[in-house]
Amino acid sequence: MLSAAGVSGVSGVSGTAGPARSYGPPLTVDLRGTPGSVSWRPVDIQPGSEPDAEALPCVVLADRAGCAEFAVLQDALHHLGVPSVRVDAETIASLRLSATVGATVGAGDANGVAGGTTGGATGGGMCGVLDLDGRRIAPTVVWARHFSPRAMPATADAVETLLRAESWHALVRQLCSLAPARLPGNRPGRLEQLAGAARAGVRVPRTVVTTSPAKAAAAMDGPRVVVKVVEEHFVETEPGLLTGVFPEVAAREEVLRRPALDYPVIVQEYVEHDTELRVYHVAGALHAYAVGKRSPDSPWREEGEVTVTPVAVPPAAADAVRRLAGLWGMTYGAFDLLLRKDEVVFLEVNADGDWRWFEAKAGGHAVSTAAALATRTLHLAALGNAVPPAPLDLVDFLLLGARTAGSVR
Repeated sequence: MLSAAGVSGVSGVSGTAGPARSYGPPLTVDLRGTPGSVSWRPVDIQPGSEPDAEALPCVVLADRAGCAEFAVLQDALHHLGVPSVRVDAETIASLRLSATVGATVGAGDANGVAGGTTGGATGGGMCGVLDLDGRRIAPTVVWARHFSPRAMPATADAVETLLRAESWHALVRQLCSLAPARLPGNRPGRLEQLAGAARAGVRVPRTVVTTSPAKAAAAMDGPRVVVKVVEEHFVETEPGLLTGVFPEVAAREEVLRRPALDYPVIVQEYVEHDTELRVYHVAGALHAYAVGKRSPDSPWREEGEVTVTPVAVPPAAADAVRRLAGLWGMTYGAFDLLLRKDEVVFLEVNADGDWRWFEAKAGGHAVSTAAALATRTLHLAALGNAVPPAPLDLVDFLLLGARTAGSVR
């Protein structure tokens, strides 16, 4: 879910919290008290004085307080001349919001959209106007990541707390219907991913979903197996308090002695490999890092021992990533792959995968640059503009002054 970078309040640094049993204290991340905000860029976007004031075409970014990715992206978009607003789950309930839905708003047409051109947007036109704290915007691109209803602060009324959290989460999830473009795109679950990759001809580990890890391990070959949860690798027991439930590489003989569970887990064969790759797919652009670590939870428990090296994307890996991203309708995705000689093994793709931690470890801004360029291109397409994207070296230069992975709002 979240990367180790820029997150304070990490505890439980010994032992391993696995999905089927626990060895020592689990790793917890405490985001409680992390300051959130509503961030407008440029900051001088003024509230409209009239109900029919022009709506500003604008990118909408939604995440949670403390995440560095959108802070950097918003800075880059500002330098590229793209207006944006960034909201987080912790403070979104303070927003005063009104949305007009249903009437298609062509770029620069008579319905009050400022800064557009004639002829309509190539992306299908903006389909709604939002009033956020008195500022009228027409969403061009909506990108939501790590936006969980469990992150929203609780009140004394349990019903009100749940209703408020689910209502805001539903709005953000459906906000894409107001914009011509949305990221990351579709969000296939782990089982859908594995089944789809296998059907597409990409190798996946032998997999069993079960409440009996022992029976699943008995069906596996080799001395080791992997046990992982079906859903996210973190559970949020209260707003801002997360416990890691990471994939676990375990001895097959040990898993054979485990009792049955009252929830399903994924048990997979352990695939011997030469290289572990993290490949970022950003609107067709690919950027890869070779990752060296002793265990799946090493980025959290022993960050200094993890190596991250930028590498060229092997052709077979590039083909697999592009094929799967197209199959699942994903504009953005962080793909985890294994390379064994010339063979590519697909593990999973994370639609919310963090990238600033990898950039900070490896040096450079390749994924941040790709994210800024892709968002700018989608924004311009919504306005009906066919302006070529800024050169990569220019965006890299602009990002040199952006906030680093350790920053928070």
